[in-house]
Amino acid sequence: MGHAIIEWIYVGAVICILCWVGASAWNVEHQLEAAPPDAETIKVIGQQWFWTFEHEDGTKEVGELHVNQNVPYRFEITSQDVIHDFNVPDFVILMDAVPGRINTLWNVFDVPGEYLIQCREYCGLLHYNMRAKLFVEPASAESTTSPASAPTTGAAPAASPSPTSGSQTNQTSGAAAPAATLTIPEGASVQGNPAYDPDPLTVTAGDVVEVSNQDTVPHTATSGSGPEDPETGSQFDTSIIDAGATAQIDTANLAAGDHPFYCSVHPYMLGTMKVQ
Repeated sequence: MGHAIIEWIYVGAVICILCWVGASAWNVEHQLEAAPPDAETIKVIGQQWFWTFEHEDGTKEVGELHVNQNVPYRFEITSQDVIHDFNVPDFVILMDAVPGRINTLWNVFDVPGEYLIQCREYCGLLHYNMRAKLFVEPASAESTTSPASAPTTGAAPAASPSPTSGSQTNQTSGAAAPAATLTIPEGASVQGNPAYDPDPLTVTAGDVVEVSNQDTVPHTATSGSGPEDPETGSQFDTSIIDAGATAQIDTANLAAGDHPFYCSVHPYMLGTMKVQ
């Protein structure tokens, strides 16, 4: 009889300990998910193979995200296709991006600088290239969460250099009349389909080339043979061109010869520009 009582005491103690551990874990999880009331919400959307970020004011950034130091941010994370994983290693941020579901977390970025955003869940062919850049602006600086160059839709991985990381010397504002047109046809994002039309594109030095994206997803026309090319983007880079949109390339500073280019969103899309 005495042994039975002792056994029940042990069982009761174990149950109490488990309940306490469970309650403590739930409380910690609740504290992690409960963002401060003044937190700014940023929607994070993963898509093969790039990240899109949407701020409260409707501003969208692709391939990069600008936030301010010491400001709490609440992230609503989802995916448009397969499971991705939103990861900012330097701030120990890790959360699944799941189609049809919104996962949340919040964070305060206390150290200004440039940081890596990456996908930590294998998501297909270009998983390795699904990167973006996080820019934490100093608290004393004016907010740059609405950069003038940020496109309104679409996205791209932050290859080196990021397709949205600053203006390129040979990209024009669209004021000049184009002398040639480079088309990105519908279906170009499917590997094996025609990527650019015409290919090669022949121009005369000084021509302005209009790049028209007729596909249903974002693309770029970035000089270089691919993301691993050390000179990638140094001659021209359209940055992100949304579906149905256009961009321009000024060839005034290009030497005569063949200039390879590719799409930084889909690096298997290759083309050649022949400058006369």
